[in-house]
Amino acid sequence: MSKEIKGRTPFSPEPGKIYELASPSGGRFLCKGLWYGTQLFDTWMINVRSGWSFLAHGVGIYPDGRIDWDYSTDGRFETPPEIDARGAKA
Repeated sequence: MSKEIKGRTPFSPEPGKIYELASPSGGRFLCKGLWYGTQLFDTWMINVRSGWSFLAHGVGIYPDGRIDWDYSTDGRFETPPEIDARGAKA
């Protein structure tokens, strides 16, 4: 994800809230919790459609409320899925 897009600011997502991805591919991501590691804005996220879970590093938010991140690590599919098709926690 790019830091150069106008209006992006560092952001710590709220656990339990779903965010839209700021990219052409889009997507909805549930914040599972904050990670207090090497960066202030590291967050555990899960793709509400696929169940792919990962640690997002350097999360940023745009004026329209969409988010992105610099890079991700520790990705894996959740088993069993922790969310239903609407994106709500099961």
